[in-house]
Order: sequence, then structure tokens, then C-alpha cells
Amino acid sequence: MSRRPLEGFEPSRLLEARLNKGFSQGELALRASVSSASISAWEVGRSTPQVDRLQRVAQVLGLEMAELIHIPETECKLVNLRELAGWTQAQLAQRAGISTPLLAALERGHASLTDAVCGRIAVELKLPDAAVAEAFERGRTRQ
Repeated sequence: MSRRPLEGFEPSRLLEARLNKGFSQGELALRASVSSASISAWEVGRSTPQVDRLQRVAQVLGLEMAELIHIPETECKLVNLRELAGWTQAQLAQRAGISTPLLAALERGHASLTDAVCGRIAVELKLPDAAVAEAFERGRTRQ
């Protein structure tokens, strides 16, 4: 399965946070259960992390995902809301009581977002229903 790059990930923020905590790449990698080669690649922008791996790194560094991912609120799509929460599609789908294929289709704008599903997603993301609906619309109408 191919994964899309993590939109809004800022390598310099990861590097700065790691240095501020006094961790080497190897120490951070060990604590977050990722490879030091991954930390290195992420910090120089050679690759972007998968959301679940970045969430583990953020936890070790004592950061919120929004401190490592920057997306203006007016540009945030449903997929970005999920990533800012640090969850994979499967994790959010399970928490919201919907199927992973439905969430994937919603994120691509290929399914209709019902009020009930919007509400369930909003509860899990701890956001107002309107924020989820607006993010869905931005993703659905993207160019």
C-alpha cells in the first residue's frame, strides 16, 4: 500500500524539538520505536513520517502533533484533522464506529458525509461538527 506524504510536516520543527530535549537521533529513535535512519531522513526532509510513527516521536518529545505539522485552519481537510490527532485511518474509523474504507472514501471526497457520521468523527477528534464538515468540504472540492 502506498502512502501519501504527510502534508504540512516541518522537518525543522522536529530537529529543533529533538535538540531542545537533548536527545541524539539514536536515543529518540529508540524511545519512539523507530529507526535512527528514519529520524535522520525526516529531519533533513528526505522523507516524511507515517502519522502513527510521528505520533510516537511527538509523545516522546512531549509535543502535540500540531507542533510538528503546520496546516492553516482555512486549508485543513478531513485527512489533516485525522493526522493532527495522530491517528491512522484504521484508528479513527474504529473509534468512530465506521469502516476504514468509508473513512478513506470520505477523506478523498468520494463518499457523502452524513450528519451522523460527521458527529461521530467530530466527537473522536474533539472538534465541533461544523469543523469536520468544513474540512470534508475542503477535501471534496480540492483542485
